[in-house]
Amino acid sequence: MTAMTASPPSSTKLVRIDTQDLSQARSGQPSRPLRGQTTYKTLEVFSGNAGKANAGVWEATAGAFQSNIQGYIEFCHIVEGSCRLLDPDGTVHHFRAGDSFVLPDGFCGHWEVDERVKKVFVTTEVDTAPTEAANA
Repeated sequence: MTAMTASPPSSTKLVRIDTQDLSQARSGQPSRPLRGQTTYKTLEVFSGNAGKANAGVWEATAGAFQSNIQGYIEFCHIVEGSCRLLDPDGTVHHFRAGDSFVLPDGFCGHWEVDERVKKVFVTTEVDTAPTEAANA
């Protein structure tokens, strides 16, 4: 499999997500680190619905960092490694390869990675405009 670049929003072709080749990934560091020298790589392979839906692969090294999900929902599937996510109330969720979860809009917690973790993700923006029903 080869790495894919972002598909045009109007594409109707299947998009394969290659989790092995991150040579074209964007690198960075968490904006809200808690401990360690975490680095990450993000490879977006799909963008649709005028950029409101995205999918790709994300990989992070050891460390802990804050997560603040605002304006979108994220589905995650761990493909390599393991991690813990902590809810604001202290609840600890352990994840390893094969596990899936959803981070809802408004989730504020933090990630803890002991060695390395890699996930496939899908995000979709939430509609923040008031609905007609709410205005009726």
